[in-house]
Amino acid sequence: MTLIPPAGGDTGEGQGPDAAPEPTTAADGSVVVARGVRIPVRNVWLLLLYASEFYQLGPEAFDGIEEYPEKLPELLAEILVASTEARLRRPLTPSFAKTTRDLARVRGGIDTLRTESHQLLSRGLVACRFEELTVDTPRNRLIRTALDSIARLCSDEELARRCLGQSQRLAHLGVGTLDLRAGQRDAEVRLTRNDQQDRSVLLAATLALQLQLPFGRTNPGHGRGALDERQFRHLFERAVGGFYSVHGRPRGWTVQRGRKVGWNAVGATPGMAAVLPHMVTDVWIDVPALGRRLIVDTKFTAALTPGRFARETLRSGHLYQLYTYVREQESAAEPSSLAAGGLLLYPSTGAHLNESFVTAGHRLGAATVDLSVASVDVRNQLIAAVEPYLGAR
Repeated sequence: MTLIPPAGGDTGEGQGPDAAPEPTTAADGSVVVARGVRIPVRNVWLLLLYASEFYQLGPEAFDGIEEYPEKLPELLAEILVASTEARLRRPLTPSFAKTTRDLARVRGGIDTLRTESHQLLSRGLVACRFEELTVDTPRNRLIRTALDSIARLCSDEELARRCLGQSQRLAHLGVGTLDLRAGQRDAEVRLTRNDQQDRSVLLAATLALQLQLPFGRTNPGHGRGALDERQFRHLFERAVGGFYSVHGRPRGWTVQRGRKVGWNAVGATPGMAAVLPHMVTDVWIDVPALGRRLIVDTKFTAALTPGRFARETLRSGHLYQLYTYVREQESAAEPSSLAAGGLLLYPSTGAHLNESFVTAGHRLGAATVDLSVASVDVRNQLIAAVEPYLGAR
């Protein structure tokens, strides 16, 4: 992944034209590196927020968060502490969990291998596997681990102590923690309709753990971490979809992610269906009241590439793909499809692009989102990118 480098400027003594730009530092001096491109931690946190299901629930607590994204850990800590305090006013909901224990009498199934290898019978014991009712459940572990994690990110020492205090209360009740080294950070916690009272705190806990996902260390004021290409690609795509979902909700937008576009194919040979590739869009926005539609395709390379005669052009392959999307979704039964727009959206640092044109009745364009600027400007760029197609403001 190569994001757009800063436009123009001296590369500096001893640096070639392809050298990575100097770090763009966040307010706390920390940065995130994605193949040589520095992004302020505050803006990575902003993308994580936009991508989270917690943000998409639309809590009013996030109003204006773009002005102070560095306060996101404190905001989540307040939510977690308050929710945990309220939840501990009543008994925690237990559930059955698989347990292995050496017992003096058989309970459940027998672990023959452990019983024989440890010669338990000679000591009057047998290794048993059974299910036991316990409060040490994945969701309670998630909350406790999130409290410990967010405490290390809080600059407010009193709030950090409150987080650790609630974590200790859970520990005294027998709740353990997730082993993040074993990949349990993204442990799935399934919610049912009976779990609505816990939904908010569980989603807040998930987001709290994600805030340290890209970093080697949990304190954003120390050290630097790396986002690899896969992580950033997935994060940027989800963040764009999440932002437009929340931003468009009061405007009557319908936002879908991962929607397939079928081929308007005729005369296909018998085996073509088995080999024809699927077309899947990143973000699909419909505005029924205005009869407008926009297909957004996020990309992770530089928007411009050297062309003939030493000038830079948009990448032809990206435009061809976008053009195919908007033409293949055309249907006489849907008037909005006949004039649907298409937008290529690129992350960048230090460069700006927002251009479009009309062809075959469809407005196609390309825009960048500069992740090196203030978080408020990141939000404004996301809005400005879709304005020519949807009239976003």
